[in-house]
Amino acid sequence: MLDASVFGPLRHAPGRTMLAIVAIALGVALGFAIYLINRVAADEVSLAARSLFGLADLAVESNGGFAEELYPRVARIEGIEVASPVVQVEAKLIGQRRALTLLGMDAFRSRRLQPAFTRFAETLSREESGGSGKQMVYLSSSAAQGLGLAAGDILRVQVGLQPEEFEVAGVLPPAALQDRAGIIDIATAQWKFALLGRLSRINLRLAPGASHARVQQSIEKILPEGVRVVAPGQAADEALRLSRAYRSNLTALALVALFTGGFFVYSTQSLAALRRRRELALLHALGVTRREQLLLMLLGGASVGIAGALLGIVLGVVIAKLGLNVLGADLGAGFFRGIAPALQWHWLEAAVFCALGAGVAIVGTLQPALDAAQIPTAAALKSGDVASGQVRTRWPLVVALLVVAAAVLLLPPVAGLPLPGYVSIALLIVATVAAMPAILQRLLRAAPRAQSVPWEISIAHLRGTARYATLSVSAIVVSFSLMVAMAIMVMSFRSSLDAWTQRILPADLYVRAGYVGQSAHLGETEVAALRSVPGVARLEVGRFAEANLPGNLGTAVLIARDLDAAQAHRVLWLEQQIEGPMPPGAVPVWLSEAAADLLELPMGAEFDMPIGGESIKVSIRGVWRDYEHQRAVLVMERSDYVRLSGDHAVNTVWMWLEPGASVEAVQRQIRDRLPHGDYDLRTPRELRRLSLQAFDRAFAVTYALELIAILIGMFGISAGTSAQVLARRAEFGVLRHIGLTRTQIAATLAIEGAGLGGLGVAAGLVTGGLVSLILVYVVNRQSFHWSMDLFVPVGLLVTLSCALIAAAALIAVFSGRQAMREDAVRAVREDW
Repeated sequence: MLDASVFGPLRHAPGRTMLAIVAIALGVALGFAIYLINRVAADEVSLAARSLFGLADLAVESNGGFAEELYPRVARIEGIEVASPVVQVEAKLIGQRRALTLLGMDAFRSRRLQPAFTRFAETLSREESGGSGKQMVYLSSSAAQGLGLAAGDILRVQVGLQPEEFEVAGVLPPAALQDRAGIIDIATAQWKFALLGRLSRINLRLAPGASHARVQQSIEKILPEGVRVVAPGQAADEALRLSRAYRSNLTALALVALFTGGFFVYSTQSLAALRRRRELALLHALGVTRREQLLLMLLGGASVGIAGALLGIVLGVVIAKLGLNVLGADLGAGFFRGIAPALQWHWLEAAVFCALGAGVAIVGTLQPALDAAQIPTAAALKSGDVASGQVRTRWPLVVALLVVAAAVLLLPPVAGLPLPGYVSIALLIVATVAAMPAILQRLLRAAPRAQSVPWEISIAHLRGTARYATLSVSAIVVSFSLMVAMAIMVMSFRSSLDAWTQRILPADLYVRAGYVGQSAHLGETEVAALRSVPGVARLEVGRFAEANLPGNLGTAVLIARDLDAAQAHRVLWLEQQIEGPMPPGAVPVWLSEAAADLLELPMGAEFDMPIGGESIKVSIRGVWRDYEHQRAVLVMERSDYVRLSGDHAVNTVWMWLEPGASVEAVQRQIRDRLPHGDYDLRTPRELRRLSLQAFDRAFAVTYALELIAILIGMFGISAGTSAQVLARRAEFGVLRHIGLTRTQIAATLAIEGAGLGGLGVAAGLVTGGLVSLILVYVVNRQSFHWSMDLFVPVGLLVTLSCALIAAAALIAVFSGRQAMREDAVRAVREDW
């Protein structure tokens, strides 16, 4: 029974069976690989952040640091057993764009929270106080490996534009410090990085039995503005929150491939059920009940799903390893640069993805199995044309799906993820597939007549085998619509980024030294030197800092730059702005779209923000488009920032040249005036090129996922067309008996393939266009909080459309040549 009903049909069509298995395997492999990379990266980030706190229960911290006088006041609070001060610096590495986290620590206090530091505490203290003049650093294992340094080597970093050297005293064991960081003496950190009298954090361990809530309340009572109490791991939570949208979108794209594979199983099982109508009817006559038949067909689908899922698990592990080696744990997006976790997976995770693959295959088999179970036994046994089948369009279902698809778009994101958008996309595609029978029948009825014999035969055949034709067209619609949507979304994002870079890079030259929180920067002396460069007409400067958002909303990037509040639209790409007088005592700020979504405040609203140890009132004057940062960003006038913080450092300089001045000559003058230090000196063209390269790297995985979804769709087209053509051997024999040549039959098949391909492409373009609107205006906006303009890659879509139509025609012709290899007499012997 099992062999006749389940395994026999799978063996009789090995090609289609293998394609179905491969389709499921690819979907499972992509989903499993991305899940593994995401999970190990998230685990690594959490461990790294937690290792910075050691055995601490709480920590007092501030982005801009705080006066060290707070330390003894906190340490004396009842319930605190150990208080360890920390100065944390993002030391800019000379010759590299990245920074290394250096932790200035009291060696003897820190070892009480991090026992792994015990054997290094005395060495570090002795070296720093021995008068040798050498500044010592202990590197974490990951930092030493990433930088290629060992004990005795020199670590070179940049403070301002000046180089500083530290001798590597040793490498910490992996268990001591998971993060990519180094340990130096706290006094050295304060001295070398101009942080005398300042601390970044105080790690706290509570006494046994002390109440966390009570101790935290006691600490908060004495904290100055801008300083907060956090639990270890909150920093990791924020880093993971910033990357969650990117990782979730990749997972959704991987599941799109699995969804396409599930639909492929549906189409192949439907075709198989139509081909086996007589066989299934015979089983009914021999005593197999309809329920047993339904279960047997579902078992066949489950067999395909389990085989594909098992293969997918193996492929997923291989892909995950390759992904970590080639793109890293950040998958090209820059979230987890420098983290190189070892790949680990568990059997339970593999079992879940196996169940997912099998479940998708079973769902894809369910409707064909139900249809097959309802075939009347007598009619099926008498039928002379088992290739036909009734097609019905359930218009109430189609309308309901479209209404729900539109309605869910009005829902807010779930846990910060655009799940309603993905649900809407799935419903829209399902509605399109459900409407295809009616669309196909209407088009076939309206097909014009022609004097061409192949044309008339192909139209007549499509009218008589509408069920097959609908399945073939639907396979094209699913794969091509997703391809079109992704192509439009990627082109829109890339083109919007290019237009944005042109708008925000109006100057002729740019100098950048360091980034948010990094030790590299330009001082007033260097800025004055740049002003005096011959050929420079004017320049503007900016500073990158960090600021705490109100409530528990985390931190934001604060950009302080030279600008005129009345002319902010000339500097920023404003999506919204408010005019009118400023509220008394308030400072104007402009929010990025991510900051505006996070704060959920209207234009003109005011809120308190700590700067320079004091809380100031700021007023929202506009919302601007920002593609550079994944986190919230606030822009304010530099004059206000300097007045409030006393920070005169500069990270970026915009330089406009005099008419006729040579860019190369000005660059040489800048290098002469800034002979020391490591900084970027770029033209707008170079910055645009680097931005687009970073975009392409971040979307490399997206391109790969899109390509795989297309391949799965092509599998569906190939399997459906070949199954239909091979089932028509007898028809080809009859046509050859009445005088048609092989060339005319091939032309008939080419017309059918091209027609179905053209209809699928047309429907895919419409559906894909609608899906792209959801991706651009809903999914992307809710995921990354970035607006973008719509750009349609017309040339690419035309090329892909023509290629897909040609492929459908060629597949039909090739399958027909295979079917016509039999002798014409033998092909029609069943009709004798």
